Amino acid sequence: MSAKSEILPEILTNLQSDDISLKKQAIFKAGEKKLVESIPIMISLLQEDLDSVVRNSAARALGKLYGTDYKEEILESLIQALQDGDYYVKANACWSLGKTKEIRAIPHLMEMVDPNQRFYAAAGDAQTQDIVTESEASTKLKEEGVKFSDVIVGAIKAIGNIKDPQGIPALIKALDDEADGNVRCAACLALGKIKDNSAVPALIDLLTREKYWYVRRDAIKALMKIKDPRAIDELVKKTNDTYDEVKEFAFKALIAIGKPAGAQIFKLFLSHPDNSALKRFITETLSKEDLKSILTEMLAKESDPALKEKYQLFIDQFN
Repeated sequence: MSAKSEILPEILTNLQSDDISLKKQAIFKAGEKKLVESIPIMISLLQEDLDSVVRNSAARALGKLYGTDYKEEILESLIQALQDGDYYVKANACWSLGKTKEIRAIPHLMEMVDPNQRFYAAAGDAQTQDIVTESEASTKLKEEGVKFSDVIVGAIKAIGNIKDPQGIPALIKALDDEADGNVRCAACLALGKIKDNSAVPALIDLLTREKYWYVRRDAIKALMKIKDPRAIDELVKKTNDTYDEVKEFAFKALIAIGKPAGAQIFKLFLSHPDNSALKRFITETLSKEDLKSILTEMLAKESDPALKEKYQLFIDQFN
């Protein structure tokens, strides 16, 4: 008898137990071991169980089980779970929908990228009766309370995991979510996964006004993956950011863009001659003809006599 055959009856029995602890353990095991036979029961638990933690666990387990049997039933139940009354059931349904990679889930996930999916509480774990939505929260509660953006962030991550451009409008809107830098970070990273050039203007705009260094860093990470030359000028500015991680990724993003950023990379190398990544790009990616063309253009635009002489000396090396 196989190991699966030995444990399956026990798990199926415990999934229907009145003992909440046994039921939760069975849900976890069924998801981890991808027990297809558990799926109908799991869907029923997600839809009908009165215990929110059981529904929460079932929502996450179904994401692990997707791709086996009952695909349509799992997808439908997860989409329905986005309307569950429990905050964490919604968040785990988002996570699981991201695991499915189903494009059909995107319109429903986009609806979750909404400030009113965020809750505020004076304290606690968002399980109390004292939680309020974004529109209901007082200014004092927003400033001093505990903020829960898990559903919004979960939906954004799921859209990024599915990687379909139809989700981009919701992600771009999330870049303007002033209440939570974590939401803006998640939107940046999701846009980087989708790699669609239509997001570039919004990411550049975010870089020009973002106050948190970690959001600037993640916006640059997205631009590094998209590799659109329109970002070059703003990336060059961010090589002078006050935070090292922002500067580091700005250099990496320019190098990722490649030859279109060649002139800017060469100028940066002149100011940062010890930067090994810049030096490697110049020596391995740019030909002598490329360098000569870049320097000639720089010479024509330069008004400083000392720099003009410096550029000319470089050019003479290629003649």
